[in-house]
Amino acid sequence: MAETNEIADISIEMSNLDKSLASSITKKLLYDSPSLQESSIFRVPQKLRRRNENVYDPNIVSIGPYHRGTKRLVPMNEIKMWYLGSLFKRFPLTPEKTLEHIVESIRTLQKRARDHYADPFSLNDEKFIEMLVVDGCFLIELFRKEAFIVEPHCDDPIFNTSWMYENLYHDLILLENQIPWFILQRLFELTVAVIEQEPHFLVKLVLKFFESMMLMTVPAEYRANGREVKHILDLLHSCLLSTSGQGRPKNINLELFPPVTDLLQAGVIFKKGNPDDVLNIKFNKGVFEIPPIKVRGNSESLFRNLIAYEQCDRHCGNQFTSYAVLLDCLINSSKDADLLCDEKIVVHAMSTEDVSNLFNGLYNDTLISEFYYGQIARDVNRYYRSRWPRWRATLMRDYFSNPWSISSFIAAIFILVLTFLQTLFSIFSF
Repeated sequence: MAETNEIADISIEMSNLDKSLASSITKKLLYDSPSLQESSIFRVPQKLRRRNENVYDPNIVSIGPYHRGTKRLVPMNEIKMWYLGSLFKRFPLTPEKTLEHIVESIRTLQKRARDHYADPFSLNDEKFIEMLVVDGCFLIELFRKEAFIVEPHCDDPIFNTSWMYENLYHDLILLENQIPWFILQRLFELTVAVIEQEPHFLVKLVLKFFESMMLMTVPAEYRANGREVKHILDLLHSCLLSTSGQGRPKNINLELFPPVTDLLQAGVIFKKGNPDDVLNIKFNKGVFEIPPIKVRGNSESLFRNLIAYEQCDRHCGNQFTSYAVLLDCLINSSKDADLLCDEKIVVHAMSTEDVSNLFNGLYNDTLISEFYYGQIARDVNRYYRSRWPRWRATLMRDYFSNPWSISSFIAAIFILVLTFLQTLFSIFSF
């Protein structure tokens, strides 16, 4: 009997534990998706980061909450506050009154701004609003100074030291180092000058600032096409895609193809395409038409952060990642890069070996659900495998590459014909 009571007690105790555990799990249940519809600013996944940590982390300035408080970035806070003070000195009201008005306006947007960050961060409302105001005003003042709408101070360290400027190019395009565009736009409207009152003026300021860093060899243009800009990196991404003729891909399968040197051996001709349409690559009857691309020291940061953005944001397609795959296929060595440079397709401010290293493995660890150049890859491979283009290329290379080769080839044909005729006459003479 005692044993039965003991079993009953254990059973009751286990039942209570089950209820307690079930209650604990119930409190943790989520009934709404943790992925917000408006999320557009992400931490780069570790799988992408492991290729090169440096291209995802800021060097001198934090923008937004993800890198706020990082020790090496703290010294830049003084310059941010100095820029803020310089901005408010141009207003008729006192800085405190001006800030009251700005803080009140940004407070109404802070909930929406939080929703744009996909990953959690520990900032209360007051600190978050302060960060949006300080970081946003710093960026707008920086863009105005770069465009000489506001004259830079003679002691401004940003404009007096080239290393600082270069680092800002890198830091301000990082996926993790963004604030929502509508916050920038509101701050711009609250501090706008008379000469800045025209449509999309802030967009023009930003594109002017990043002009030397953009991949196009001509000034970038933004076409809204009915979509809202999400942040600075999204603006640069949109400029690359807005002119592209790449619609929905006809063949979405990822298919690789040989590099430039091998394609040349097969008779493929490379031609510089329209510089206004950098992603609009064409292949037709052995002619590869590729718009020129500008590559410089910070291009890897831009490439990798654009790719990371497409990988993280469900509203983005794979156009730019597909472009990276295509370039990675074409450029397998410094010789491939040299050949594209000779055709003015790659315009570079670095060695061709560095260009090759940049593109090799650029898309590794990414998932491409729709390969926008799938049909081009298929056509290239079909042309590469056919025999006639390769024979024609060999003939042109070995026998028609210079006047002496042509003369030798004609002489050989002439001798061959004479020999044939002589043999023919000899046969008929019998």
